[in-house]
Amino acid sequence: MSPIETFHYGPHELQKIHVSKVSENFGQTDKERYWIVYIHGGAWRDPTILASSFKSTERVLRNNPLVQNHVAAFASIDYRLSPHPDFPQDSKHTPDTQLRVAEHPDHLHDVQAALKFLQDNYSIGENYVLVGHSCGATLAFQTVMGRVSGANPSTAPKPKAIVGACGIYDLRLLRDDFKQYGSVNEFITRAFGAEEDVWDEVSPGKVGRSDGVASGWSTGQVAVVASSTGDSLINLPQGLVMGKVLKNWESLADGRTLVLHQDLQEEHDDVWSKGQELASVIIDALQNLVERHA
Repeated sequence: MSPIETFHYGPHELQKIHVSKVSENFGQTDKERYWIVYIHGGAWRDPTILASSFKSTERVLRNNPLVQNHVAAFASIDYRLSPHPDFPQDSKHTPDTQLRVAEHPDHLHDVQAALKFLQDNYSIGENYVLVGHSCGATLAFQTVMGRVSGANPSTAPKPKAIVGACGIYDLRLLRDDFKQYGSVNEFITRAFGAEEDVWDEVSPGKVGRSDGVASGWSTGQVAVVASSTGDSLINLPQGLVMGKVLKNWESLADGRTLVLHQDLQEEHDDVWSKGQELASVIIDALQNLVERHA
């Protein structure tokens, strides 16, 4: 595996992006290849699930001929996190650059800044597949929404493809479906505050055509939404509401492809920790891109 280069796109210790090239002979010929850019999950707050959680999936992908022939590099994004009750910090003695006190739109601002870093330093243009797991999938689709409350204006080109795996797409619906678990309401409130109207405004599967994905992702070509029957944390309705929004997006222009997977089988975090299932849906998106540009 090629060595991983780590770059800071901001002063916080979590404002980092990790880049690993597919080939040591990375050069101008790779400009036409795709990048795979990953946004990790962890409910916007889990410090044990960071950018390094992509390693298992990346190992699987590197053995695939499609990746070897059509991918230039991988990038995995770290971003500032919200507080987690199981991992308390002493705010008086912890430097600001290490505190996990992020609130929306901090997480999204960081992802936007990381994508801009890639554009400024590698000129990847639209030639990338943006992949997110769990809340990472939320963030991925938020980057292409027409408007997200509190988001920065995006100056980076948007991806040709997005893959959302076991994603959170409607915050209020998730809370209602799991109301017996106070932890769900708690992690959403920590990340987005208590105003449920704000939850609706930032939910990719909730926002309609004028401000949502349908209006904001006009250059997109492939969308993949994957859910797992073995997932005890994120249920099937989340994938269904995002699928409905993306069917609208698909219908607005010729040449767009939506793929809905409801047949993954692993538990929520096993989808990425084992690597096979997350890799399979990324390959699906890449295959669709390669075929349309053959």
